Amino acid sequence: MSFMVTATGIEYHFTGPDSVTDQGRHFRIEDIAHHLAQLNRFTGACKRPYSVAEHSLLCSEIAQRGKASAHVQLAALMHDAHEAYTADLSSPAKRAVNQRSVAAGGTNAWTVFETEHEKALRLHFRISTVFTSYRLLLRSIDLRALATERRDLTAWRDLTHSGWEVLGDGEPLAHDRHEPLDWVSLDTPEREAMTWKDWRQAFLDRFAQLMLSMQANRRGYVQLQPAAKCDGKLPQYVAAAAPMPFVNVKP
Repeated sequence: MSFMVTATGIEYHFTGPDSVTDQGRHFRIEDIAHHLAQLNRFTGACKRPYSVAEHSLLCSEIAQRGKASAHVQLAALMHDAHEAYTADLSSPAKRAVNQRSVAAGGTNAWTVFETEHEKALRLHFRISTVFTSYRLLLRSIDLRALATERRDLTAWRDLTHSGWEVLGDGEPLAHDRHEPLDWVSLDTPEREAMTWKDWRQAFLDRFAQLMLSMQANRRGYVQLQPAAKCDGKLPQYVAAAAPMPFVNVKP
């Protein structure tokens, strides 16, 4: 039996009989936001702490600015939510683990492990279908965010370091490359001043707003709109309709 104790004090089981029960794998949005806000991307190799929560919020904003539905915006927010339990292994490290496990006569060990928890979480939050239907769009959003993060937060330079195949570096056609966003900078004093608790709350707020927006859409309200052009600060969102009554946002 292998398990972790989450921030809210529940056990999350990776193996053993409890790992196949709802109680043994109980997903809470409070845990997800808390864990992701303290989990850094790029193994910490950034100019400043850059969390999976901040990355997820950026992806959700990209989807929103592209006029995607609230369901797609929610999927963009939650696309790495399983990392609250599996942790965030860098892509090069994931490939190395898979290659070593295959070379030893096994399967792609990391992919098998991660996919199991990824699927379980998406089933719990009822977002599996949107990931299937919008797989390519969500992948493109993730890569645009990655390209922006590389430009603003890492020490990578195109004349010094090898290209990143995943971003299409060196591809002759523009549509084969994933370019950084031109409407946001991630290297700003405002973003750096935010604490992990700020990002945790921002993640929870965005989740709640999207849940409300989806419920409002079903009742004939209009969708959430961005309050103003992003200037590097955390974007704010406002409802373009009358205030909604409070509802429980947990699935």
